[in-house]
Amino acid sequence: MISHRLSTTPTRRLGSTLTEVLVALMIMSIGLVSLATLFPLATLRAAKAVQVTAATDLRYIADAQLTMYPQMITDPDLTPQTSNLPGFNQLSLNWVIDPIGYSNAAGLPKPLDVNKMAFADFYGHDGASASPFIRRYSFNRGSVGLANDFAGLPDTVNILAEKPLTGEIGGATEITFAPGVLSTFGIGVDGNGRPLTTTRITFFSADGRTSQSRDVTLVDPSKNRLVWSEDINGNDALDAGEDVNLNGGLDRHPLPANFVVTSIRVESPEIRYSWLLTVRRVNSGLAEVDVVVFFRRPPADPTDPRSDEQIYPVVTLVGNTQQPGFLQAKDLIRVQYSGARPAVRKGGFLFDLGNARWYRITNFVADNGSQIDLTIDPPAIVSSPRDNQGNVSGDLAMFPRGVVEVFSLGTRP
Repeated sequence: MISHRLSTTPTRRLGSTLTEVLVALMIMSIGLVSLATLFPLATLRAAKAVQVTAATDLRYIADAQLTMYPQMITDPDLTPQTSNLPGFNQLSLNWVIDPIGYSNAAGLPKPLDVNKMAFADFYGHDGASASPFIRRYSFNRGSVGLANDFAGLPDTVNILAEKPLTGEIGGATEITFAPGVLSTFGIGVDGNGRPLTTTRITFFSADGRTSQSRDVTLVDPSKNRLVWSEDINGNDALDAGEDVNLNGGLDRHPLPANFVVTSIRVESPEIRYSWLLTVRRVNSGLAEVDVVVFFRRPPADPTDPRSDEQIYPVVTLVGNTQQPGFLQAKDLIRVQYSGARPAVRKGGFLFDLGNARWYRITNFVADNGSQIDLTIDPPAIVSSPRDNQGNVSGDLAMFPRGVVEVFSLGTRP
């Protein structure tokens, strides 16, 4: 009899079943979808990191500016009389130093408040008149271009013109072009011929080893010239508005002697980041100062119902009751509005006009189309001020767009 031995070795499979392939695809798709969601999140986080880094740099620049010019606190309008400090029927001595915002607002239509002051002179408006609570100072930076140079952080440069130019121009404080050439540069100027944005001219040496850059102080189409000296009038005297750096002297910034040029470039840095200072006088006579850093700050526009400087009434929610204004140690507030919704967003900032303090918005509770309930961090540091009759005053908030961060600089004399 022939016997057969049964094999226990399993038959080798040459492929996967359709079910196994589908299960594998499902698992892989879950992983890919999860991974894909990380890319936009990583991009947003990277962009935020860049903004925070730039904001930190600008915070130190603003601190250095304040150290160089302490009169921004002691004499913000650069007139030594004490009466020129922010009174103007205000309940407290709070104000802002806002070179860029002031310069932008100064060119707008000027509906006046009871003190006959224009929008540019106050931070905040109700759509019809300026709010008298927070006085705004430009710190006398002159044109928009000078303001941008003082309170901005350019991170991009727009090239307006590049021209070959040969010859020795050592010691020069201005340059003259052929008729019609200057108009092709597209430099915007105000009524006094000052650039509306910071404009710089760079000279490249003939040997290619060095270059010299100067900020343009005057664009003179009538004589086809650009000037970078503070002596705009050319009379060797320090006239009003010429002391750009406020050092009390007339700076001419001539090119080095025997400098030989081979080409020039005219460029305008793009101001994406800028700062303003909020100042609060305290009982000790010192001032508490905050640096507020913006990214692509929109200009103030009182004709826009959604303007960043539009103010809104605020109440604090305490249980089932409402208390006018901000209430110390409370973080749940209600913002009332009509028409266009204020630019309120989670993670953004609001400004308490009555106390000149900034708070971060941590959460939305409700929005019914006429009022928004939200929480702030930290809880209100102080309550809204009261007038001489004990009535709450300054119970108003503002929601500026583009605020990256608010830094405290502590107290200053």
